[in-house]
Amino acid sequence: VYKNEVESGHLQWGSTHTEAFFKENARMMEGKDADFKLVKVLIALLSSKDEEIAAIACYDIGEFVRFYPNGRAIAKRLGAKELVMPLIEHDNVELQRHALQCVSKMMVQNWEYVK
Repeated sequence: VYKNEVESGHLQWGSTHTEAFFKENARMMEGKDADFKLVKVLIALLSSKDEEIAAIACYDIGEFVRFYPNGRAIAKRLGAKELVMPLIEHDNVELQRHALQCVSKMMVQNWEYVK
C-alpha cells in the first residue's frame, strides 16, 4: 500500500505516515534491489507543487532517517538535505514545520538521548 502510494506521487496523511509505521517498516524502504527507490521518489516529491505532498515527503524522509540504520547518511547521500533546507523558509507554515523537523532528524546522531 505504502509503496504504491509513494510511487503514484499522490501522498495523503494516513496510517502509513506515522511513527509506528516507520518503526515497523523502515527496512522496506531499501527496496528489493537495495536501491532505496522509495527514498529517491520521496526526495523527488520534495519539489512537488502540492505543498501537502511535499510536507508528507519531509515527514516520511525524517522517519526513515530515524528508524533505518544509517538512514541519515543514505538520505544525505541521495540529496535530501539540499532539497529540504530551502523548504524551512517556505510560505506554508505546515510545510515549514515538517521541513524543519526533517532536517533536525538528519542532524541528530543518537536517538536514544532524545526523548
